[in-house]
Amino acid sequence: MPTPKESLARSLHEAADHLVGRGHSDEALLEACDAVTGANEILRNGEELSKEHRLLVFLSEMVGVLGARIPEDGEIFDAFAVSPFSGRENPLRPTHLEYRRVGDEIHGEMVAGIAYEGATDRSHGGLTAAVFDDLMGALQRIVGHQGFTRTLEVAYFGRVPTDDTVNLVARLESFDGQTFTMAAEAIYEGETVATATAVFTEVDFSELPS
Repeated sequence: MPTPKESLARSLHEAADHLVGRGHSDEALLEACDAVTGANEILRNGEELSKEHRLLVFLSEMVGVLGARIPEDGEIFDAFAVSPFSGRENPLRPTHLEYRRVGDEIHGEMVAGIAYEGATDRSHGGLTAAVFDDLMGALQRIVGHQGFTRTLEVAYFGRVPTDDTVNLVARLESFDGQTFTMAAEAIYEGETVATATAVFTEVDFSELPS
């Protein structure tokens, strides 16, 4: 059962898809604008979360040594709750993005949604790259290495659709003590449509001041 925040995030994402993918009269758009303005007023009254609070939440959900849950084999999970790509509490996430642990890999499914369309019926390449980065970030909890992206190289071979399921896979390739390398691919209708290789700088988050 989704939480109220997850439900609102989903509704906001649907609004973006409808705005981009449908035609509307000026009257309908102005009516929707009034409704969104009212919603913004409600949301603006919430307590502003400090950078320190957001950092602690991020670390507690992403870093195993700081208490983040390690997903069980076969478990579906997010990178972190407000991730702009997999977080169920963020309206910027694609229409559907699901990660599942499979051994020491992550297997995923993505439906981007028309709000992320670049060329007609193709997901914007920037979204594909960002999802790869998010996917490999989520994999860090499983493989026991934590760090920040140093380089991310993406190759595109075919169409990543906006309205159909694309399968994702990510795995750890190597670790040299200071950096680790991960690889990922996106597969549509049995064909690899994009691949990514990323190098991450290992970070010991346990040494952060309490």
